[in-house]
Amino acid sequence: MDAIDAGGDSLRERKKQHTYLAAAKAAVKLVSERGIRAVRVDDICERAGISRSTFFRYFDSKESCLIAGLHHGRLKAVLAALQARPAAEDAFTALCNAFLDITADWRDHRQMARLEMRIRAENPAVRAHSDAEYIAWEEALARALEPRCAKAAGEAAGQVADSVRLLGPRLVAGIVLCAVRLATEQWVRQGAACSPAEMYAQAFGAVRTVIAAGS
Repeated sequence: MDAIDAGGDSLRERKKQHTYLAAAKAAVKLVSERGIRAVRVDDICERAGISRSTFFRYFDSKESCLIAGLHHGRLKAVLAALQARPAAEDAFTALCNAFLDITADWRDHRQMARLEMRIRAENPAVRAHSDAEYIAWEEALARALEPRCAKAAGEAAGQVADSVRLLGPRLVAGIVLCAVRLATEQWVRQGAACSPAEMYAQAFGAVRTVIAAGS
């Protein structure tokens, strides 16, 4: 997740942000060039111009540093797109549309998606850190969806149990993220030659079909 993005505007925070990004970008570049097994923490430190002790202030491993670089800015973009969606949209529709809205930069994202999918398949540690990142996304998106879910729950007062209302934001975030992940994997396997928007839309439509069939 963009853990350092929310730091603030002080000089100290800007320096922390610069260091964090330098290491994360160095990890992505080196792994792209050499593969994850051939890259050491020392290599990342040398490329980023930082010490090992500084590296370990921000990351617990080269794998976590790589995932930070691959995902940097993406969650922030989704949250901004979600906030910009019309208030009348329900939580599921708003989040689906937010992901569709950010596909405009698909060419910039394509290399990162390809690299993550390849390294995930090769390296269990990367896969674990990537999975943890998606859980962090789920939590952040659920918090952002709470007002929309609360509104829907209020409109259905007396029809929905409190426990279900509390789970709602997390369920919506998890379902949409799963659809995005599966659609992204399919997009990469098919060559990622055009925007993933159509595959996202198909995945979101499939979710709606499953929900409708079970209702």
